[in-house]
Amino acid sequence: MGDLMDSIMSLQTTFQQVSHLAKGPGATKLIALRPLLESSSSELEKKFDQILQILQPSVREKKKRKTLRERLKWPFQKADVEQILQLLERHKSALTFAMNSDQM
Repeated sequence: MGDLMDSIMSLQTTFQQVSHLAKGPGATKLIALRPLLESSSSELEKKFDQILQILQPSVREKKKRKTLRERLKWPFQKADVEQILQLLERHKSALTFAMNSDQM
């Protein structure tokens, strides 16, 4: 879980940097960054919604889980976490590359 939180925080920092650039005086010159930012934001929002649904089960699902162990169990398998980490890293790298390209 630590790696997942670290990746999310790192991506958040990258998005903040991108947001700062997008609001700056050279925002109109961000040719590579603008479309990538929109597509990344959309894809990541969908993924985070999926993750939240898994982490915050519905009331009906909570009633199904009877034992404390079942309620406290981490809902993701190792492969799921690795897939999420790869997605986050891919978007971070793409945003960083586009940001650097636009600043040249």
